[in-house]
Amino acid sequence: MRVWSVAVVAVLSLASCPAAQADSPPFVLQQPFVLGGGEQADLLGGGLTVRFAEVLEDSRCPAHVECFWTGQARITIVAQPVGLAPSRVEFNTNPAPRMTVTSARAGDYEITLQALDPYPQSPQQPIPFGDYRATLVVVRA
Repeated sequence: MRVWSVAVVAVLSLASCPAAQADSPPFVLQQPFVLGGGEQADLLGGGLTVRFAEVLEDSRCPAHVECFWTGQARITIVAQPVGLAPSRVEFNTNPAPRMTVTSARAGDYEITLQALDPYPQSPQQPIPFGDYRATLVVVRA
């Protein structure tokens, strides 16, 4: 019985340890990484935390619909360099001239949105926030 109690305490301790949680995987500069809606990641070695905060709009034309324009998706990423206040940056996939925003700065870092998945399939099937995947790349600016 005592061994069982020690094992339960050990598992609970590991589960509450930030380093043991899977919601904050590390990423590497200049390498693409994927964040799901609501997820965050830390720069390997420290210095920056990036979180996929929200989908502001997803009016992209669904794959099985004929549309008069392609639509756009707008998302917010919160980036926090060490020692600085968090920065909310908005990305926009609108393909119109001067409307697309795929790069933003946060402190000494530049964040680029490479892709936003999944692509809408039907207007009757909205995508839950947690199902979104933003492919990002971070470089030193």
